[in-house]
Amino acid sequence: MAYTGKTNWKYDEVVTEADMNRIEKGVVDAHTAVDGIRADKSKPLIIEVRTSDPVNPEIGRIWIRSDL
Repeated sequence: MAYTGKTNWKYDEVVTEADMNRIEKGVVDAHTAVDGIRADKSKPLIIEVRTSDPVNPEIGRIWIRSDL
């Protein structure tokens, strides 16, 4: 299941055990996904120099903005 971040935290809100467990699971899931991408040697690493962000970025593609 995809991680769903909480984005409506309030200043005095108490962080509960369930909140921390959800956050920690999100971190573990992210590491697992990255490890899977790194293990997939079938996709080449592509680095582009661009003046705009791609509309549909793909996994394994890196772009550098030359206009900023």
